[in-house]
Amino acid sequence: MTAGAPAMRLWIAQTALMLAACTGAADACAAEDPIALARAGTAAIEARRFGDALEAFTKAAELQPGDASLCFGAGVAAFMLGQNDVAQTRFECALARDPDFLPATVWLADLHYRAGRLSEAIALYEAARQRSPGERELQPQLDHWRKEQELQSRFHEARSEHFTALFQAPADEPLARAVAERLEAAYWRIGKTLGVYPSRRITVVLYTREQFGDITRLAAWSAAAYDGRIRVPIGDALKDPDELDRVLSHEFVHALVSMVGGRAVPAWINEGLATVLEPAGSHEVEAALGRTDDRPALSTLHGSFVRLSARDAEIAYASAARAVRRLIERRGVAAVVALLEDLGRGAPFARAFHQRLAMRYEAFSALVARESH
Repeated sequence: MTAGAPAMRLWIAQTALMLAACTGAADACAAEDPIALARAGTAAIEARRFGDALEAFTKAAELQPGDASLCFGAGVAAFMLGQNDVAQTRFECALARDPDFLPATVWLADLHYRAGRLSEAIALYEAARQRSPGERELQPQLDHWRKEQELQSRFHEARSEHFTALFQAPADEPLARAVAERLEAAYWRIGKTLGVYPSRRITVVLYTREQFGDITRLAAWSAAAYDGRIRVPIGDALKDPDELDRVLSHEFVHALVSMVGGRAVPAWINEGLATVLEPAGSHEVEAALGRTDDRPALSTLHGSFVRLSARDAEIAYASAARAVRRLIERRGVAAVVALLEDLGRGAPFARAFHQRLAMRYEAFSALVARESH
């Protein structure tokens, strides 16, 4: 499961409104290039055309070097494209122009957190609180991160060729090494299937079930999470090695999708591909559709599944898996990977889908709906 998407959608909406307000407040010289570019960038963010938004805001920021919101807009677009280094530079640019620009602080801190730089995320929030003591909306997240930092300070590390496993008790080191080894197997199996491999080392954090719930704040049905790191509640994991392999493979695919396609990949593709590429495939998961008449439209499955009930999540995962399996049967896995790569470069989803799958998205959605009944 990919974590954090609902909050991110809310921030995108707030960001679009804020940027629209900034551009709308401009003076009568609305025909000047920076203003027109900022409006185009805002419209592109609202339409989730993040490549267009990055280009527009980057140009606008160059033309109007005193405006923090323009750097911020570029940072949001780069973040959603998975271009983390660019996003960091743009958010830092916004804060250099205006240290009190709170949205840039929030997004930059989130970027650091997802990359495992918890100390940097905390430092940003602490600095913002010191500059604005009356600003209290950051405090709950700051307290939560401090709690996680205290827990993480007690963790040990086990490394394999492509993975770093963090674990708390020294007695858990054999388990951590086993997790890393199983992830290595997933790395080669899934990488060979898709024809792509991660561009950087991946960290997996091993928790007790209670710790996992406290840190991720996900629903009780969640088996694991990926938010820049793979987070797994372990318990007696080695007593059911097949289930451990399933969970680790699933989360590894999320990591790979994030690196290839960025953060704008629809959830049904992300979760469906992760399910289809589990060691045993997706047929058992898809069987849930035989136990209900509910068939959610793909258009309703673009956002994260994290806030769904257990029953609705089961149907959503089954529907996503069936749709992705249908894509692969029709056009092959290479076409799905090409679609992800296009999204990572900023192509609008509907256009990229049509180009790579040789079928309009609306037509495919209708096809899946017909075949599901």
